Amino acid sequence: MFDLIQELTEARMFKGSDTLVGKSAEDVAKIAFSMLMMLEILRNEDEKWAKNYVNKTMAYTNFDSMKTSASDLHNLLAVLNNQDKYSARIKTNPRISVPVLGIRRYFREVEGGRKERGIDRSLFISIEDYFKITDSNLKKIRRNVADWWMVSDGEKQSTKRLLKNILQSTSHQADIYVHFKNTI
Repeated sequence: MFDLIQELTEARMFKGSDTLVGKSAEDVAKIAFSMLMMLEILRNEDEKWAKNYVNKTMAYTNFDSMKTSASDLHNLLAVLNNQDKYSARIKTNPRISVPVLGIRRYFREVEGGRKERGIDRSLFISIEDYFKITDSNLKKIRRNVADWWMVSDGEKQSTKRLLKNILQSTSHQADIYVHFKNTI
């Protein structure tokens, strides 16, 4: 347990708004979407860690502002949910928003160890739409992650590699990425 707490505190990249300088809402959405896809893979392959991460992410349930003690995913969702508040740091896009209720429901499912494949698949498509994700690799990742139980081992490895490559270039110190690349 101490290792998890230490890892979550040391590896965090998005502790405050200074880490957002030069990014756009599209960049933040792409990173947050990638993290959500990693979380779903971890939910399937390292459930205990995923539950702990969601618990930390849900410590501040409303995604109303960045918190120094919150997870990177929480802070990125807070930025996307309140872009005007961070407009001095990021280039905003009013077309991008966060389906807060759906994400909170998903987090509660992860915490409770429940899986609703159809509902989760629908939520991932919805998040892709809310975040205005157009990248074909992220769309492919979403399709594979939504049907993780049906995807071949080769496709799983390819999906993990794609996710690692996306976050390595943008968020190599993000808390979930550090765990993902070291264990998955």
